[in-house]
Amino acid sequence: MLFLIWELLLLLNSAAIGFAERVELFWDIGRLNISRDGYNTWDSICVNNAVPIPPVHVTQGDVLVLNVRNSLDVPTAVHAHGIYHNYTDYYDGAEMVTECGIPPGENFTYIIDTTTQAGDLWIHGHVHSQLTDGFRTPFIIHEKVKPTTYDKDEVLYFEDWNERTFEDMVAIDAKLKLANIPPLYRTMLINGVNANTSKSLHFEPRKRYRLRIMSLSTSSWIKFRMPGHTMHVISKDGVEAVPMEVDGLDLGPGQRVSIIVTAHDTAEFNYMYNVTLYANFIPL
Repeated sequence: MLFLIWELLLLLNSAAIGFAERVELFWDIGRLNISRDGYNTWDSICVNNAVPIPPVHVTQGDVLVLNVRNSLDVPTAVHAHGIYHNYTDYYDGAEMVTECGIPPGENFTYIIDTTTQAGDLWIHGHVHSQLTDGFRTPFIIHEKVKPTTYDKDEVLYFEDWNERTFEDMVAIDAKLKLANIPPLYRTMLINGVNANTSKSLHFEPRKRYRLRIMSLSTSSWIKFRMPGHTMHVISKDGVEAVPMEVDGLDLGPGQRVSIIVTAHDTAEFNYMYNVTLYANFIPL
């Protein structure tokens, strides 16, 4: 009898795995001399010799297989921010906490099971200042069943950015005797590029939109507003929330909020959304 039960459990488990997709990515982590803010050129961290790093999209139940090659001259590690990693903490990517870093010229494969989670997460480097230097991108786990009805799904993510690498900014601050103050960020990237070149949101009249608002900043807080529109929060940091109407969002580093916005009855007018860097993560 016990043998039959065990055999049935194996069959059910195999069937569940059979419905999941295996999403396999190959990332070669390096640096690329480029101007991402439209003004300053320096060596941003890139994937496969390109920036911005493409957002990762999977469906709940999929298995993400992330094959990483480290082409930097220092160790690296990859952290899927928001994944629980129950019994798989060795894939958590926190260098010298749950694993060693990936040495220069070496490879490592991360296997991330999304069976028990869905929502707005992100992936970033977890060694020194690599996140700050551009090693970050959204990681969206789409629900098999939508938490509410909407017509279209958009990701809108923001990064604080500076005119030099983090290490260079720290060195400058040290000379100015500002060693205890984190570097202040003078500009922002929208969906990985300068705001002047980022694409507009195109709303169709009366359509309902899910906007995944994500702060991938290092230390800056962000205010987000959509004047003339009503926003309804449906999830926070990858966890479903009781729907709540708000007139704006305040996001700290790493925070993510999904909202529902209904377009107006006409497309006759254009509207602006407002995003502001307004504070540093560490109180002064």
